[in-house]
Amino acid sequence: MGDLFASALLSGGRPHLLGNREMTRQNKMETSMYPVPEKEQLERYAEAFYGLSKLFQKMPCQKERLGDADLELIFDRVRERVCAYCGKAGKCWGGDYFQSCRILYEMAAELEYDGVISEELEAMLRERCGRTEPIMQSLHEEYGQARINLMWSNRMMEQRMAAGEQIFQTAELLRQVASGFSNSPEQEQRIGKRLRRELKYLSVEVESVRVFACEGERTEIYLFLRAKKHTCVSAKTVAEVLSGCCGQKMRPAWNCQAAVGEQMASFHFVPDTRFQIFCGISRITKAGEMVSGDNYAFLQKDTGKVVMSLADGMGSGAGACQESEKVIELLEQFLDAGFPQETAVRMINSCMLLQNHQQMFSTIDLCMVDLYNATCDIMKSGAVSTFIRRGDEIEVIGGSAFPAGVMQQSDYESMHRQLDSGSTIIMMTDGVLEALPEENREQQMVELIGRTATRNAKEHARRLMEKVYLMQELRARDDMTILVGSIWEK
Repeated sequence: MGDLFASALLSGGRPHLLGNREMTRQNKMETSMYPVPEKEQLERYAEAFYGLSKLFQKMPCQKERLGDADLELIFDRVRERVCAYCGKAGKCWGGDYFQSCRILYEMAAELEYDGVISEELEAMLRERCGRTEPIMQSLHEEYGQARINLMWSNRMMEQRMAAGEQIFQTAELLRQVASGFSNSPEQEQRIGKRLRRELKYLSVEVESVRVFACEGERTEIYLFLRAKKHTCVSAKTVAEVLSGCCGQKMRPAWNCQAAVGEQMASFHFVPDTRFQIFCGISRITKAGEMVSGDNYAFLQKDTGKVVMSLADGMGSGAGACQESEKVIELLEQFLDAGFPQETAVRMINSCMLLQNHQQMFSTIDLCMVDLYNATCDIMKSGAVSTFIRRGDEIEVIGGSAFPAGVMQQSDYESMHRQLDSGSTIIMMTDGVLEALPEENREQQMVELIGRTATRNAKEHARRLMEKVYLMQELRARDDMTILVGSIWEK
């Protein structure tokens, strides 16, 4: 069951098919081909992870200042170090016990809240004690050590909270997979009967058909196929036949085998999208640096969504490149595994917090475009504005959240926009926007985008970068990256 859980998690909850193995009996083959975790079992996994995350949430919280118990401990240690061998200790800690306690406690409290001990308290101590200097020195040393201990305690709490957040998000994903898992036996019988008849003319044998519901009214279809000897049929041809059988246009998934051969194999088909996206990229490295601190990615998913992402590491050069590269790699892995984009950003934030002894920070700029309905969801964590051009109109979508790895609770902004055919999304790192004169930079960028606009996304990115680079007299003051995505109806 552990392997089953890992399979479901990494495939985003979709059925995982085991191909290239012949079976003599169809029911036996279907059992081994489609090892789909039961909904109830996934829900039990989710509940277990929820319970574990609650244990982390109940742990002590971080403290900004030393508490009363910490101050009392400082006071006790000063007393042990300085007063233990003093001849007047019996008087100070006998009849004058409460007065001595009050003075030392107030001195420790002033160090905590004001950073210095007042002259009034120091004078009161001198009147009562002949060892004022050793007490003052010991008090400062013990206070400094207590602050160091508090810092490390907070660090441990921060890591525990980050781990708890990751466990909670894993539980959320498992519950989402369990609630969205369903197949359609009626459709399987109807489509399978017609598909076997149609593919028979192409010398293709259909061993099994599985139909699964996905978002909206869309379906995903898994076929187990093989062709007769000396026959090879492309997956695209099968998709055309399948489209006629199920009543919607289908295409092979990105990880689908290209052709049906003599060996039995699994084939994955998904609904074709109404829109398509063309992307362009233009980059310039900061003057004097060998590598750029910016990284980017385009990720096309079988769910009909395309992810454009940008990450800008703190500073420039190899160190910044490593930070932003790690963010992009994690983002791709989480999204490819089926995590929602909000969950992916939260988990990246917690991952970076666990490593922030290295002071790792990076901006995250993410745009997910749905090619079925031309909508986009934009998420920003410390990133500069994104620009959306619709004809002659250009919308500015700003952001002001902190970069990933700065705050314990992930700080991001999320926006939803409707696009149409011909819309263009322009994303950039701060080096591009800050290359413009300081006053009204976003408005200046709007004008530049309008002047460099073209139907070709790659050319648009090149023209825009060329204009910005010329403004800096061909010497980049920071790493600069521009991503452009143009949406068109098929």
